[in-house]
Amino acid sequence: MTDPRGEGANFAVGGGRALSGGGETRRWGVAGVGLLLSVLAGALYVRTLAPSVMPGDYAEFQMSAAVLGVPHPTGYPLYVLLGKLFTLLPIGDVAYRVNFSSAVYMAGAVGTLYAVAVRLIGLAGLRRMWPAAAVGAGLFAVAPIVWSMSLVARSYALNALLVGSVIFALVSWRQSGDARWFYASCLLIGLSLVHHGTTYLLLPAYGFYLLFVEVERHRGSIEHRPIRRRVLGALWFVVGISPLLFLVYRFIGGSPYYWGNPTNWKDFFNLLTGGPFQDQVMGYGWGSQLERVAFGIGELSGQYTPVGIAAGVVGLAVLWRVRRPEAALVSAMMLGNFLFAMNYSLVGYLYFIPTYLIWGVLMCIGLAWLCYATARVLGRVSWGALRVGVSLMGVALAGSIIYMSALRYPNIDQSGQKGVRDAALALLSSAPRGASIYLDWEELSVVRFYRLVYGMRTDLTLHSGDPSDWAKGVYCDLTSGTAAYVGTFAGAQPPLIARDFALQDAPVGWRVTKVTNAGLYELPACGTCATCR
Repeated sequence: MTDPRGEGANFAVGGGRALSGGGETRRWGVAGVGLLLSVLAGALYVRTLAPSVMPGDYAEFQMSAAVLGVPHPTGYPLYVLLGKLFTLLPIGDVAYRVNFSSAVYMAGAVGTLYAVAVRLIGLAGLRRMWPAAAVGAGLFAVAPIVWSMSLVARSYALNALLVGSVIFALVSWRQSGDARWFYASCLLIGLSLVHHGTTYLLLPAYGFYLLFVEVERHRGSIEHRPIRRRVLGALWFVVGISPLLFLVYRFIGGSPYYWGNPTNWKDFFNLLTGGPFQDQVMGYGWGSQLERVAFGIGELSGQYTPVGIAAGVVGLAVLWRVRRPEAALVSAMMLGNFLFAMNYSLVGYLYFIPTYLIWGVLMCIGLAWLCYATARVLGRVSWGALRVGVSLMGVALAGSIIYMSALRYPNIDQSGQKGVRDAALALLSSAPRGASIYLDWEELSVVRFYRLVYGMRTDLTLHSGDPSDWAKGVYCDLTSGTAAYVGTFAGAQPPLIARDFALQDAPVGWRVTKVTNAGLYELPACGTCATCR
């Protein structure tokens, strides 16, 4: 056995070369395990996948993919364009197909995490311990937030796949020197930036790593004419960010749905840069940073348990010891993502997923080193004891993944979530022609989905906004003979509606049957204080 003291050191048990002892068969076997992990994760996600339309942002993404619309900032053009392809699949309804895309993306992220971990484990000189990568990838696959975001139409699964792919391409570029990995890195970084705005926080890590590799190659006189490669890399980056043209095309040419209905270029760039949500960044203030760090660590522990955190710390220490450029890369990436997610006041816990992916890689390295240390101890006793010890460790770790999957399954499973779809269809089928429907964002997105995707009930007038402003509109509807419905808002009746109108239970909310406080709305002689004016 050899000790991994330098970059690229090999670790072999019983002779042979790392991963190459046994030729191509072993290499294909390692790749086959990664493919199997992705398939198993995908099967789990599809089994628990949400079967149809879901409220709020979920419905907005499902609808935008189907009609090539533009969802909320930052527009997510790559997600929409890829989602459109998924809507063409002959499975389920349109909403299910977009949900299915998340399962595919996250299953790919699981395989990518495994590939990154195998590569870094090998570069750390622990190549015979590559099965540890399967354990870390499995733990990532069944982490509660990761699993739950694989079942619905949201942007996080594709973001995880892209972030993992960038890491793999960058590390492969430095290791192999093959320019194709450099081009792939540039393309993937561009695609990642276009897809999710938080990726801008990872740019310093990408930039410094690429700069380090350039300096390293220059000092080693590895490449005499790098200009051509750099120019091609820049072109591939431009290709990566080209989906932004879709947002421009829809802005100029019109779209069935464009969030915020931008009317000028200032509005357009405000959406592109996430302007409407910028007040959520650093939403907790500088004085709360220690509390927010504790929150972030608690979220990480909730995904991997304290044992997983400990394994990741070991992995990070090992990586810093033997592969400092890669350690700096993943540390800087994780720091940027972690600091943003812990301070983002709007569902910030969902933004930790890139951190979970990187920590999963570190866990793999930590487990590989622990296996290596165990092998050294048991190997002094006998090779039989080594085999038994490693086998028992593998069985225990695999069993822990299965146990956590079974434990979390009932709370994460979305396969029975049909209530939103059924209630929306019931409302659309029962509402009289020309009715006015007042809904909050969660419900409005669902009704809008059926209107734009399936062309249902275009005769209905939809209202949203602040429920405290609904009362005057409802009064005017009733006095003009228009049927009016109000939807649930935070699970309760809008206070002014409940005070001034009689309500009857209806799908999604209530039908307004009559005015009970007409005096508050009737136009007085002076005409200055009419509520419905």
